[in-house]
Amino acid sequence: MKTILSVFFMCITYFCFSQNQYIHQVIMLNEGCYDYYENEMLEPVTVGSYNPETNLYNTIIEIPNVRFASDLIIDGDFFYVAADNKILKYDLDTYELLNSVDQEGVRKLVIYENLLFASRGEYNSATFGPVIFDSYLEVYLKDNLNYYSSFSIENGPQWSTESLLITDNKLYVAVNNAYEWGNYKGIVGVIDLSTMAYTEIELGENGKNPINMMYRDNNIYTVNNKNWDGSSISIINVNSSDIQTMDLSDVSAGCGVSIIRDNKLNYQKSNETELNILDLETLEPSGVEENLEYNYYGIASNPLNGYLYAAIANFTSNSGVVIYDENNNQVNSFFADVATSKIVFDVRNENVSISPENLDNKTVLNVFDVLGRSVDQENPISIEILEDGACNKKMIIK
Repeated sequence: MKTILSVFFMCITYFCFSQNQYIHQVIMLNEGCYDYYENEMLEPVTVGSYNPETNLYNTIIEIPNVRFASDLIIDGDFFYVAADNKILKYDLDTYELLNSVDQEGVRKLVIYENLLFASRGEYNSATFGPVIFDSYLEVYLKDNLNYYSSFSIENGPQWSTESLLITDNKLYVAVNNAYEWGNYKGIVGVIDLSTMAYTEIELGENGKNPINMMYRDNNIYTVNNKNWDGSSISIINVNSSDIQTMDLSDVSAGCGVSIIRDNKLNYQKSNETELNILDLETLEPSGVEENLEYNYYGIASNPLNGYLYAAIANFTSNSGVVIYDENNNQVNSFFADVATSKIVFDVRNENVSISPENLDNKTVLNVFDVLGRSVDQENPISIEILEDGACNKKMIIK
């Protein structure tokens, strides 16, 4: 009987409704502008919401008492922000602040099941070196942001961390020691999320200072800025742990934004306006993208249609955000707040009825309920047997 009921309701779900994905809103994190000489906030850190249907942008949150923000992620009905010395949790519909926790030096966030992981690193303006922490990777409960655990320098990263990425029940952590000039590290930490055991992958001399990690087809790609005298890309095969690092010979200073689109890894040299192409099939540079001619500060790809959202920042006035289609043709633009650095897509599902209309013209020979008993055609949940042998699953909602 349980099997019959399961099959019946599965059929009703399949034949009567379909779930279509759509972009409900695009959430944008804006760093604002802080004067470190005068210790004064010139432009506040904000979060904004963009509606792709109406092309309207609205500031939804202003975060007080922080100098900058470094990350924003969406998880279910909530989003989380890493802002200077705080982690904050908001409702994705009402934008209400639900929880917050103080965390000095928080950088990037990622969620696994009920846990929120936060990378960590900070610059000491008095010593002109890094702030020394006992732990560079903190863990919180995502529901209330209560402290859960830490990976100390004895059982975790020993230097400041940056980008975080989860795949195949493993957390990958970019360890770069980014706040100690000339002593950058090239390490990717690996945490087995079933045991919380920590190991490390060495990227080698040319893989120092990884600033971004991206995943595609069983490979993790790290963009490394070395000593800011050039850049490289390391490729880690997650199945074999094989590593390949290649210099980007056309980059003499360092990379800014980077993103994977289809079979290409796009990267932009610091302070330049061309978006370069690395062919992921040949691992060879293959020119620059046409029509993408600005220095971008934040960049992201719409997961449903491949449209590219690219933010242009001058750190004093509102950021211009340009939307390009898959062929780099500009399809729209709008202004966000100052220094838009993170662009995240709020993907949702909508139920659409797909009951076949052409069944209405066929004669119904018999109607059964879920127990196989003959019932009248007005039964709210039933299966109709048609003259051609077809079945029409029917659910009447009153």
